[in-house]
Amino acid sequence: HRWASIRLCANTAKEMMILGIALVSAAVAFRSLFTCNALIILPRSSNRNLHRASAGLSSTPFHRHIITSSLTSSPDDSVSDAIDSPILRSLYDPLPRIDCNGTVSNENNTTEVPKWVNKVTSGTLATEEGSPHELYFEVHHRLSFDNSTQDYSTARQQRGLVGLVLHGGPGAACYPKHTQFFSPGLYEYVVLLDQRGCGRSTPLGEVTFNRLELLVNDVEMLRQHLVKEGLIDKWIVEEEEEENEQLIQSTQPRNHHPWDVILGGSWGCTLAMAYAFTHPNSVRAMVLRGVCLFREKEIDWLFGNPPESSAVTPRAGVSKTSNLRDLIAGGSSSVSMARPPATTTTLEEIERQSVAAQLFTEQWKEFSSGVEDVENNKRSVLHSYYHRLLGSDANSRYTAMRSWFRWEMGIYGNGFKKSEDSNEDKNRLLVWDPSRASWVFEDAQVHNQKSVASICVDNSSSEHEEILRSLRRFSTSSSSHTSSKIDENVLEPLPIEDTIAARTESKVEDIKQPSSKNGNGNTFDPTTYIPAQAMLTCYYSVNDDYCIHPFNSFLSINPPPSIPLSSWYSSKLPPSSESESYGSSISPDLPFPLPPTIAIQGGDDAICPADTALDLHNVWEQLELRIALKSGHSMYDPVIAGEIVKSLERFGHSLMMGEEADDKGV
Repeated sequence: HRWASIRLCANTAKEMMILGIALVSAAVAFRSLFTCNALIILPRSSNRNLHRASAGLSSTPFHRHIITSSLTSSPDDSVSDAIDSPILRSLYDPLPRIDCNGTVSNENNTTEVPKWVNKVTSGTLATEEGSPHELYFEVHHRLSFDNSTQDYSTARQQRGLVGLVLHGGPGAACYPKHTQFFSPGLYEYVVLLDQRGCGRSTPLGEVTFNRLELLVNDVEMLRQHLVKEGLIDKWIVEEEEEENEQLIQSTQPRNHHPWDVILGGSWGCTLAMAYAFTHPNSVRAMVLRGVCLFREKEIDWLFGNPPESSAVTPRAGVSKTSNLRDLIAGGSSSVSMARPPATTTTLEEIERQSVAAQLFTEQWKEFSSGVEDVENNKRSVLHSYYHRLLGSDANSRYTAMRSWFRWEMGIYGNGFKKSEDSNEDKNRLLVWDPSRASWVFEDAQVHNQKSVASICVDNSSSEHEEILRSLRRFSTSSSSHTSSKIDENVLEPLPIEDTIAARTESKVEDIKQPSSKNGNGNTFDPTTYIPAQAMLTCYYSVNDDYCIHPFNSFLSINPPPSIPLSSWYSSKLPPSSESESYGSSISPDLPFPLPPTIAIQGGDDAICPADTALDLHNVWEQLELRIALKSGHSMYDPVIAGEIVKSLERFGHSLMMGEEADDKGV
């Protein structure tokens, strides 16, 4: 249904009355479009995709749904419900900063008083005794303008939620832009933490005292520090409660100040999962993006040597998703699932294409140039970079860093996309809806504040299984869980050997790369530059057993035989709409080991392929998995970013409503 442009001229009182009646009628008709269960509303560009709101719809065997979810699109939540054309959700605008004196920055030189401002408190946190690490963190406190006091106050939002961002890598960092995924009207605080050796934490790139178990401790230590220092108002312990706090914590297994929502991306998913597994009372919900569990097969996919028998042409295997459009829509006017073409990737081909080097052969040739292949060592190239990046020779480190980032960024930028992919397919999502225990197709574009077009997959057919199989890169879609043997006696990092250049005492001034000016006007010196992300990613990848211990079994989705899967991988269902609320406190009985979670995965993600997300789905049935079929790894991909914003809002509304219900004694 399309609305034509209507011009009405009202020159008389009678015409004005007619105009009013017409507008009311139009509003009623427009409202009915989104409340009628017989219709599925689609964007104008989608008339040949997924399904049509047409005559062919009623004859299909699929169930039709309007997924309701509170979807705001501006910080003041004042956007009209009626959107002229379908849109993708986007990040919130950056908020003006306010200092401790109440002065608001005015970079745009406007006279308008901003509705929201951001008060940033930064700090450092020492780690355990003997560790050289000092952590950097920021607390972004969103304040709203109070008309009654004519200043910025938190009086109306004392129950604002607290979000935590866990960045990727290992070795990346947090940035203020990460706060723009969180609605200021829901999340009063957003906390950013630079992990050990990352960003503004010191020392940069340090690998000693750096492993997952210690990072988990850091997240919990930061939460306790924010409580103790009163940096989050809603976590402040009243004076009369202070003397009883230790008793309360010792007698009740739950804590009173959990993170409301943790947003973890890529490696941040690994840290978020390990933290929730260790401190289940300290987090109420999670949103994961680019699912990564840092399993051996994931590391080998990205950095493993190609098998000697491999004879795959450049970019072979990219066609695995080329048939998605046909599988989803089939080019039919009715809702149907076309049979996959004969060119669908076979299981044998998937096994042959088990590493990225087989698909990105030219990039791998450059990445592995000059590295001697070691027999029976599928990580010989990775080990070579380990010694060069972490060794003492600045020349080797700098040249290795440049080659490392060309390899990673080449995969990151290219993904599995094909030039012939239609623009009409870029907004398609394949979603596991745990509330219906069914796969659902959705369009990422929203049509009003409370509706998303979707259609259930016919579970009696096998077409969706073909799509899911086509998304896998390094594994088959088996529900069985193979044991990965971990040698507990070799849990120590590989010794770092100086490269040949270092042994010959090469001088750093021999580096050919010229110095350059950075954004601050300072001279960039390649001999002193510390490529923290390359160093830490390489360190964790080479020493994965050591760095991930003791979470190896949990993250490999391989619990001991005596432990049921549900005791490690289960949770409450994520909220299906804003009408479903969660209580403000976590039950002391803790019926589930993990918090409700929404995972967002790019179907064309070549850094963290969909295999891990699908494997996790196989064992965690309450996990809501949202696969953006034509998106890659970036959290700023338009579809991925929109899904993160919507997921955070769903949790935000439900958690806020739960707290209101608790206050009323419901």
